[in-house]
Amino acid sequence: MICGCDCEELPSPIAEICSNHGNLVCGACQCKDTYFGDKCQCDQTTEQSTVTCKNNATGSICGGTNNGRCVCGKCKCISPKAEYFRYGDYCECSNYECPRNQENDICSNNGYCDCGVCDCDKDSYGILKPADAAKFTGDNCGCSMDKTNCISNQETGEECSGNGVCSCGQCECNKDHYGQYCDICPDCGPLDCDLYIECVKCVYEDKKDTTWQDCNCTHDTSISLYDRVDTSKLSRHKQCESIPIEDNPDCSIVFYLSYKDISPTVQPTLYAVLIDKVPDCVSAPNITVIVIGLIVGIVGIGLLLLVIWKIYISMLDKREFKKFMEERSKAKWNSGLSPLYKEPTTKYSNPVYTGKQ
Repeated sequence: MICGCDCEELPSPIAEICSNHGNLVCGACQCKDTYFGDKCQCDQTTEQSTVTCKNNATGSICGGTNNGRCVCGKCKCISPKAEYFRYGDYCECSNYECPRNQENDICSNNGYCDCGVCDCDKDSYGILKPADAAKFTGDNCGCSMDKTNCISNQETGEECSGNGVCSCGQCECNKDHYGQYCDICPDCGPLDCDLYIECVKCVYEDKKDTTWQDCNCTHDTSISLYDRVDTSKLSRHKQCESIPIEDNPDCSIVFYLSYKDISPTVQPTLYAVLIDKVPDCVSAPNITVIVIGLIVGIVGIGLLLLVIWKIYISMLDKREFKKFMEERSKAKWNSGLSPLYKEPTTKYSNPVYTGKQ
């Protein structure tokens, strides 16, 4: 050697740091016999294959070349980043291969990734959350278990106004309900027609001397200047069920609610209640028209049956005539002389007659 150092001349004898299978020379192990490795921990006679590093379930060795390598019959896992690491007998587990949210956050930053499964009871560092911490669930821990945003009245504690269920911290409303608390629907709040029945009856029956304020109405209630309310001039409206008139059961009052939608999460604003000037009455049946209709119907049905019967008979006659013609064409006698025909005269020959006078 051209140059060297004193440590080469003074190697340590069989050292414990070299697994007792080599000498420590200048801080590095020099292995003896069949031993190798940075600490002489491997034996060539027993660690010559990668069979013990193979995952029989997947067929891969240490999860593949990018995830680990086989050293002395055991997998040594490779971490792609400082905060990411792989583990397991075959490097099959990691703390980053878990379901993510739309922002690509592992376990939505609400849980810990443990071998492909999000543990929502732990934080992103694997530490168990305190009892008062926000709770999450779901495969990616993206579903909040907090029901605060589903309860409009904290005193009653009713979820989604009884018209839906709280899922992931938000209300899932039943059919025909909407809004943050499922408290809006076509027949809820200011659009509940039952709230205005007494008011409408009062204004309609006393329309000459009574105003809607006198009837304790909550909104402007008026009777149309025309027979019917012109709904084409209303931006948004709803027709309510008719109200029977007490002294005239065949007639009823028709009224409408004129309103405006504010937003999908706010109840509509009611502008006014509008009433048809003319009630909706059921007219008595016209007996004469009914009787005439019955007679015409019966006669019509009779004629129809006659026509059907005539068509049926005609079809039978045609069938029989066709059959007769087919049988006639098959006859073996002269078509001009019937076999039953006999001439009206008879001829006799006189055997002694010679023809002379």
